Amino acid sequence: MYRDIFEEELSRDTVFRDPSKLMPEYVPQVLVHRDEEFRQLTRFFKPVLENRSSQRVLVTGSVGVGKTVLTRRFGAELEKAASSRGMALTYLHINCRKDRTIYSVIAKILQHFNPRWPYHGLGPEKLLNDVVTYLNSRDAYLTVTLDELDFFVQQNGPNLIYSLTRTAEESGGPNRISLIAIARDKSFLRSLDAATQSTFMHNVISLDRYSASQLRDILTSRMNEAFKPGVVEEDTIDLIADIASRWGDARFALELLWRAGMAADAEGVKQVTPEHARKAKAEVYPEIRRETLRDLQLHEKLTLLAVARKLVLSKRAYAFTGDVERTYRVVCEEYREEARRHTQFWEYLQRLSALGLVDMKPSGVGQRGQSLKISIQEVPAEWLEKELEKLIKGKST
Repeated sequence: MYRDIFEEELSRDTVFRDPSKLMPEYVPQVLVHRDEEFRQLTRFFKPVLENRSSQRVLVTGSVGVGKTVLTRRFGAELEKAASSRGMALTYLHINCRKDRTIYSVIAKILQHFNPRWPYHGLGPEKLLNDVVTYLNSRDAYLTVTLDELDFFVQQNGPNLIYSLTRTAEESGGPNRISLIAIARDKSFLRSLDAATQSTFMHNVISLDRYSASQLRDILTSRMNEAFKPGVVEEDTIDLIADIASRWGDARFALELLWRAGMAADAEGVKQVTPEHARKAKAEVYPEIRRETLRDLQLHEKLTLLAVARKLVLSKRAYAFTGDVERTYRVVCEEYREEARRHTQFWEYLQRLSALGLVDMKPSGVGQRGQSLKISIQEVPAEWLEKELEKLIKGKST
């Protein structure tokens, strides 16, 4: 039976070409909207390539703004640039949430150069001395990125950074180890000694959160790599970009796109629609509860039902206020309620927006008057339609 399930699932058609292109560990060839930050890193590391000196840089920013992918892409290009100049330089990226101790970080560096190195039973100082000896004997250089270093320093103190930045003092040779630190912000630097703190403070790259338009560009770029041509609707990309723009988080946006594709595959359909994006959002952070819907006034429920119904019927990400108001009047007639005036209808929409049940934004070019685009971002419109119909009919569960 299980073999049949495997064969059935593996033989099913899919909207994906390569879903791994949406995963957090994937490093794209092109970093959308991070060219300037890449250029800054290159400027900071120019002396490393030209003068064989060491460097320390701090990269900060909130979750999902591209800190890890920026440094990984930079590291790959740094190795190539060094090689073309006859310089033996290795780049290593270490996640300090996974390697949580000084010993494990330095042992990982040592293992990279020689997996058979007998490091067991040796202290971190001896391991680091072995790394320096290896680099000196081969006239080689190392650039290490310590990802989530703020977490590491909070747990272990600043000794790791102190040791890595002062390797030359012990060996008497050139400092062959450069550091890139990744952190949410600069506050962890307060726990470092004044000299180390000063070094990092002079070389800071701060990554801002992505805007909706930037997220749209990122999603479009990854969509072209991850999905078959034409299967993801443009509205779907727009909706996901708008949802994720609250946090400016590209990682979250890409997860929603992947989950939306999985939802389409589960249904056996060939298009990834805005409704799939809403289902993806509800899976990740289900923020609309039945209690919230129950507490709405009757005409607020009728207005929200009109929004949900219009989106279900149109299969679009957005509906215009004028179309929703016309649907509201039809819904009122269906439930034998007298439709309220335009000003009251507008107040209902404003209340729903304040509660986070709908999202409203300017409609853009080509629409008359003050028409707005309305979307539902937190849950599938079909689910919301059914829940509201139950509540309005007095059949809530």
